[in-house]
This record gives sequence, structure tokens and C-alpha cells, in this order.
Amino acid sequence: MSPAPSPAAGIYVCEVFSAIQGEAMLVGERQVFVRLAGCNIRCAYCDQPEALERHPGPCLLERRPGARDWEVVASPLPVGTVVDAVWTLWRALPHHSASLTGGEPLMQMGRALELATALHARSIPVMAETNGTLVGAIERIAPFLSYVSMDVKLPSVDGAGVSMATQRAFLDTALGAGVPTWVKIVVGPATDPSELDAAIDMVAVAASGQPGSPPPVVFLQPLTPFAAATTAPSPEQVLGFQERALRHYRRVRVVPQTHKAIGQR
Repeated sequence: MSPAPSPAAGIYVCEVFSAIQGEAMLVGERQVFVRLAGCNIRCAYCDQPEALERHPGPCLLERRPGARDWEVVASPLPVGTVVDAVWTLWRALPHHSASLTGGEPLMQMGRALELATALHARSIPVMAETNGTLVGAIERIAPFLSYVSMDVKLPSVDGAGVSMATQRAFLDTALGAGVPTWVKIVVGPATDPSELDAAIDMVAVAASGQPGSPPPVVFLQPLTPFAAATTAPSPEQVLGFQERALRHYRRVRVVPQTHKAIGQR
């Protein structure tokens, strides 16, 4: 994994573009996506391998929303340049919010905080799409977020070995900060039922501990096949996963990656 950038290096960005959110609570909404580079885990089904490492390279900045008329610049970039790229798209078309995604956007915490603060100052709602592992980071950035879309990782699907205790601490922190938060769990044909049970129970307990916050919705996301390494669960399996989850927690929905189905980025 690449070393962390120096404070003067700017922020490592893969692309800034306008597209349709294809996952979880905001599915179908138009967002400006800021894909940051670098991730602290390696999921078996990752469909953004170009965003896994932080290193200098080309960055794509879309000039007009959805036109894919890219300006290619060198990353890392000054945070102000990224803010300007988001603003160009934001003012050209009504968008719901801006999504900080990756990779894992909270890995570059100092620069991500600077970016979220600047977008917040321009009255742009910011969502963090995160793997839910960096508890200290969410504590710092939460005041400048409007939404958190948090993954909960199942070892039988992701192969990433993420600690459930860490994910519980992350969820508690996001909910405790009052940020509307939902949980996404990718399910595949090899999903271990006991792992799914544990994940759903963890969310239920976290929700019960934050009575003043809206309980998070859990989104089961059937694995989208990527290359030859992954296969989707069967329709019967997906029905079974949701039935199992609903016996533990009432707020469970199934939403596939709809942006993949319609050919979006």
C-alpha cells in the first residue's frame, strides 16, 4: 500500500463527475461524485481497483454534467481545485448532494475534512460512502456531513477480515453525531448466515442505543459479478437473506447496484 501523502501534497483524486446514485438510500438521485484514491482494505469483489492505491497519476474532471467530456489533470490536486470542479457541475444542473467515495475517502482524513468543510460552506450537502472502519476519522468529519452510507463487511463475502467491533464503534459514532446514516451489506452465494445474523444484530443494538436518532435502514446488496472472480447470489438466496435479516431487524431492504444495470459509472 502506498505511503500517506505529505501535508503539502494535496489530495489524491481519481475523478470528479456527475451521475446517478445507484445504491442504498439515495438510489436514483443525481449526485456529484468525488472519487478519492486509497483504501485500507481489499474486498474480493471490488469494482474500482484503480482507486485502491494512493499515488500520483491522471485525474478526470468532468466539464459538463453527464457529458463525460473529461479534462485530464495530474493528481494529487489542491483541495480548492477539487471544490471548483464540484462547483462547476453543481451550478450547471440541480444535484441532490455530493458523494465522497473511493477507495475509502476517509483515509485522506486531513484533506477530506478540508474538502467537506469547503463544500459545506457552499451549502452543498455531502455524503461519505465509507467502509466504516476509521472511527477517529468519522468523529472529525461528521459535523460537515449530511449523510453517511456505511458498509458492513462480511468476511465470507469480502474476504477483508474487518472487525465487527470496529464497525459497531463507527456506526455508534455516526449515529451519535446525528448524521442520517444507513448500512449496506453485500451478500453473495457464499454468505455465511451466522455472519449476516451478527451484522444485523449489531445494527439493531446500535439503533436501540440511539433513541433520538432515526434507526438506520439496512440495505442488502446482491453481489454484482466483477470479472471472473465473483458470482451473484441466486434469487432464492436473496429472498432467504432478507427473510433471515427481517427476523432480527425490521428495517431491511434489498437494492442491487442499479447504476451497473443502466450502464452508469
